[in-house]
Amino acid sequence: MIRILFDSRRKRWLFVWLLLGCLLFQQIAWLWSDFSWHGLAGMALASLIYAIAMQCFFAVTFDRNAAVRVQQTLTLPLALPVARDMVLAELQARYGRRVRVQGDSHFEVRTACAFKSWGEYLSVDLAEAGVVATRVHLCSRPWLRLTLIDWGKNRDNVKSMVRVLAQRGKSGL
Repeated sequence: MIRILFDSRRKRWLFVWLLLGCLLFQQIAWLWSDFSWHGLAGMALASLIYAIAMQCFFAVTFDRNAAVRVQQTLTLPLALPVARDMVLAELQARYGRRVRVQGDSHFEVRTACAFKSWGEYLSVDLAEAGVVATRVHLCSRPWLRLTLIDWGKNRDNVKSMVRVLAQRGKSGL
């Protein structure tokens, strides 16, 4: 059970932040009382118990919804210029003026802040995979690097783009 709570670096950092936050909160309250070593030991023990309890509570949620960089590559049976126009049209339909075109085959989008996240960066790279094929690499990551939980937004961004591009690629539009 304990191994599950600390099996990744992100979980260990979450525990450290919980512990430090609890200690800081108790330290503020402790400043208004008289100093004693028993009080200090009790404060440290209570902070440790609280941090472990919160780590147990959030472990399953954190496993499922941890903010990670999600990447996926697919191959479209279209020439590079046709695929480029299709990808650009889809990105502009979804995200409007937030689409930044960088070069002939690289697009970046910063999604808007929402209830689930502070926003994400979605990047799309295109490369020729043959005479009439294009390789599309999608990558979505949190906008704020300190994001611990993104509630699956990065995964949803990539999955929805892959689904739409695969359908349009099969139909040849």
